[in-house]
Amino acid sequence: MVRFPTVSDASDNDRLGRLDFASPWLRLGSYLLEGVLISVTLGIGWCVWALTTGGNGQTPAKKILNLTAIDSVTLNPLGLGKMFWARGFLGSFAGIAIAFTFGVLAFMPFWNPYNQNLMDKFSSSFVVRNYTP
Repeated sequence: MVRFPTVSDASDNDRLGRLDFASPWLRLGSYLLEGVLISVTLGIGWCVWALTTGGNGQTPAKKILNLTAIDSVTLNPLGLGKMFWARGFLGSFAGIAIAFTFGVLAFMPFWNPYNQNLMDKFSSSFVVRNYTP
């Protein structure tokens, strides 16, 4: 079941207020950089690199751009399992939904208050800049 983050009280609002959510443009740059890195490393190098950074809520492009995917409830970086299953495997369904809506859902970070896309919604996560626990 997909959990959508809610701001239920002042303490949650304060916790979220201290996060530096990645802008939609930075996220787009991350997707483009990810494609370049996959092409340059022929996919193999990217997979090895992703396995080393995935446990910290990062992909290779997120690592370079200092972005981190964090859980929307605990505000801790996503582990390797959640990065793979929720963001990778279930994220492929986001691609189908984007195609079904003729690309409109690709612009979801522009109207979402936390700049989330469908993969973030599926994995109950945020993508933030300069994350420090």
